[in-house]
Amino acid sequence: MTETQVVILGGGLSGLNAARLLHRAGIDFRLYEARDRLGGRILTVNAAGEPADDGFDLGPSWFWPDMQPAIGALVAELGLASCGQHSKGDVVFERMSRERPHRLPGLGQDPQSLRLTGGSAALIRTLADSLPPDRVRAGAQAVALRLLQDGVEVSLRHRDGREETVRAAQVVAALPPRLLESTVGLSPALPPPPFAHCWKRSERWRGASSHHSMVTRAGQRQGDPDRRASPRSAIRRLPTQRAAADGLSAR
Repeated sequence: MTETQVVILGGGLSGLNAARLLHRAGIDFRLYEARDRLGGRILTVNAAGEPADDGFDLGPSWFWPDMQPAIGALVAELGLASCGQHSKGDVVFERMSRERPHRLPGLGQDPQSLRLTGGSAALIRTLADSLPPDRVRAGAQAVALRLLQDGVEVSLRHRDGREETVRAAQVVAALPPRLLESTVGLSPALPPPPFAHCWKRSERWRGASSHHSMVTRAGQRQGDPDRRASPRSAIRRLPTQRAAADGLSAR
C-alpha cells in the first residue's frame, strides 16, 4: 500500500497547479490522472490530430490577464511566452458552403486577449516538468474513496488492469463534481439532497458553476482516539476570474 500526505485526483490545470504548490511547500503528494495524458480539457495537436509541442488548440485557447489575474500571474511566474490575439482587419465569415463568405468590419479587443506561444499545452508541460516524475501517474483511474479514522483510502485501477490502494491524510479532487459522483464510489455516501443534486447538476464546460474545488480530510479528535471526527468535505465555488482552471477560454 502506498502512503502519502495528499492524493490529487485529476491531471488537468487545477490538479497540476495544486501539485506544484504542494511540492513547493515540501508536502508529499501523489497525482493520478485517468487518461493516458495530462492536461484535461487543454489539448494542443498537430495537423494529424496528435498531441504536439506546437499546433492547434482543441480546448482552451485564450486568456485575459486583466480579467483573469490569477492565470496571468501563473503564466508570468512560469516565464511562459505569449502573444496578442490578432484582431486587426476585416472578419470573413462563411456560414455554409453554398453561400458566399461575408466580409465584416473587424472589432478591436479591449482588453486584449493573449495566447500562449506553442499552444495552451505549453502551460501543462511546464507544470508537469516542475514535478517529480515518480509522483505523477497517468492512466490511473480512481474507483473508490473510503473515509478512515485517520485519513482517506483511495482505490485505483490502472490501464493495464493492475489495482492499487493509496492511503492519504487528504484528497484533492481536481475534477468536475458530477464526474466524481458518477465514476467514483464514495464511502460514506454523499449526504442526501440537495447536496448530491448539486454535484449532479454541476456544469462541466464553460458555466460558472463548473469550477469547484473539493478537499476531503479526516482525523481523530484530540483526547478521544476512539471517536472519529466527522469528515470535513467542502465544495467551494470559485469566481470565474479566480478559478485555477478557468484562466484559458475556448470560443
